[in-house]
Amino acid sequence: MIKFAVDDEEEVQYSQWIMRLFSRTEEIDAALERRLEPLEGSALSLDDIRCPHYPVSGYAVGQLSVAMGCIASLKLMMVHESDGKFHMVASPFGAYALVRNALDSAAAALWLLEPVNGTLRIKRRIQLGVDEVGKSAALRETMGQPSVKAQRRARMQEVAELAGLAGWNPLSKNEGLPTMTKMLKDLERLHSNVVFPWLAAWQLASGHAHGKVWAQTSTNELQEIEGTRTATGAQFQMTIRYGMLAALLLEAIQLLETAGARYIELSGGH
Repeated sequence: MIKFAVDDEEEVQYSQWIMRLFSRTEEIDAALERRLEPLEGSALSLDDIRCPHYPVSGYAVGQLSVAMGCIASLKLMMVHESDGKFHMVASPFGAYALVRNALDSAAAALWLLEPVNGTLRIKRRIQLGVDEVGKSAALRETMGQPSVKAQRRARMQEVAELAGLAGWNPLSKNEGLPTMTKMLKDLERLHSNVVFPWLAAWQLASGHAHGKVWAQTSTNELQEIEGTRTATGAQFQMTIRYGMLAALLLEAIQLLETAGARYIELSGGH
């Protein structure tokens, strides 16, 4: 990979902003670490008592950890130290896939946690479980392994009954997990300091993650390679724009921060 030095002062400032965003994620991680175990009598502890084998808190922590892990991995990929100085290096490919994954996981955590009603949080936890059963079964089928889908789906029905939801059928098609598009649209009302709506940030990061040309050409820096121009087009050197990456990373971290704050609130913290 050919490396190009950044000489645009604005891009240098955005790279420094990205470094501050990495630090902000570490602060969120530290705040959550102090309140991972819900206090006795807190909303999350009561949820977990009702649904001990599929706790709301455990799933939320898992999703928050994935989001923070993706951002930590992005930092490891981009930030290098030599001679006591930090250098940032990023390809136009790869970084946005980690941002997308962070958005995905933080959104799932916030969607699970945001209801005021504990029964609805438990229902959402079971819906997430049913969805995971289906995804796992699809992989087993592809690998030619015996299916355990029926048993695991029956177990999710049993979990609902044990949680006091005997009149609710989590296996009904009407109770299926909403798409990420719908989740993010519903969660946007919790979004402040908007640079990109969360759905727009996810769509753009998803375009990059899937290698879509529209995403690459609309967000990366393109410089025409001299001597390649023809009647139908030209060849271009593509480099990442730190300003765009910073904007989408900010939205992933704001979503993570909102979900983390809700977790702390429900676990009895401040």
